[in-house]
Order: sequence, then structure tokens, then C-alpha cells
Amino acid sequence: MDITQLKSKIDASGKKLTTLGNEYIKSKDEISARKVLVKMLAEVSQQTLMIGEQNAQLDRNMKLKGLR
Repeated sequence: MDITQLKSKIDASGKKLTTLGNEYIKSKDEISARKVLVKMLAEVSQQTLMIGEQNAQLDRNMKLKGLR
């Protein structure tokens, strides 16, 4: 996957986290709030993996161009 695709996915993930955060704020009870937190943590984990993949791709690109 190239960097622009990863950036799009990371941006979409950020928007999803915003939506989940708003859902968390509106939670009426502890059980529903915890469910949303679990979703948020899963999304943060996926986003972290995508950012790591993006960093690795940037590193590969720099090596190919002789910048590293």
C-alpha cells in the first residue's frame, strides 16, 4: 500500500475516533460507555499499525532515493 492510501485510511480512522468519542460522551450508562471505549481502543490500535506501516514505507522510499 502506498503512502497516500495509508494517509487516507489514517484520516478515516481519525474521523471514526471522533465519532466514537462523541458517542462515548453521550453514553447514558457505564456499560455502553465501556463498549464504546473498547471500540475506541481497537481503532487506536489499528491506527497505530497503519502509522507504523506508513513510517516503514517512508523509510523504504528514502532508502531508494539515497536519502538515508
